[in-house]
Amino acid sequence: RDIRSLVTDISYLDPQEGIRFRGKTIPETFAALPKAAGSAYPTVESFWYFLLTGEVPTQAQVDEVVAEWKTRQNVPSYVFDAIRALPRDSHPMVMLSVGIMALQKDSKFAAFYNSGKFNKMIAWESVYEDASDIVARIPIIAAFIYNLKYKGDKQIAIDPKLDMGANFAHMIGQGKEYQDVARMYFILHSDHESGNVSAHTTHLVHSALSDPYYAYSAGLNGLAGPLHGLANQEVLGWIMEFQKKLNGAEPTKENVTKALWDTLNAG
Repeated sequence: RDIRSLVTDISYLDPQEGIRFRGKTIPETFAALPKAAGSAYPTVESFWYFLLTGEVPTQAQVDEVVAEWKTRQNVPSYVFDAIRALPRDSHPMVMLSVGIMALQKDSKFAAFYNSGKFNKMIAWESVYEDASDIVARIPIIAAFIYNLKYKGDKQIAIDPKLDMGANFAHMIGQGKEYQDVARMYFILHSDHESGNVSAHTTHLVHSALSDPYYAYSAGLNGLAGPLHGLANQEVLGWIMEFQKKLNGAEPTKENVTKALWDTLNAG
């Protein structure tokens, strides 16, 4: 923490205060952004605009992003075939990484590089195109994996009327209440100062001019580690184990504190 090794304007993660996005705290961010229809939460699309530009979008600008992502979210059937070919007990992150790699042949950055007209000064444009395609498509792939592993492969089609967060909730068979959970979760996990394992990995891989599909898949492989993204799953597992130990008793400050100290003292 004491050695400055990168500079980013997009987010700042303070060990005491928490995350700031473009200078705004989480409550300030949620208050400033336009809200999804009938919701107190902003859309992921509005947050994407905010992260990229540093400006709070108008509703019309949000609507443009929502519409654009819908033109990008079509996932080819061979991606689903590649995931289905994996052993069914493969970890979901393996499936997600394979799904992203299966899309790689569509990379606009790779096509630009191989065109013979590659120019590093404008290469960011094709990186933006690839990033937009990946972001629009990844909830569809993730929902497919969830349904494949945990819902007997009963797949639910995209609802063309819904924004990204709401659509993810819909595709995994959740009701309206979970739409806001998905929006919130995607926003909170979007950008954490770019120095964490997965973000750093994507930067490192792309610095060799590997296209964003290679870079993003590599980032997912780093995210899968128990000291990074898998920590979310570990925490959920810890809570479920704690619930078992309670044998139906209510959580209290005392028994939660004891469980935490038991975990820490166990190393």
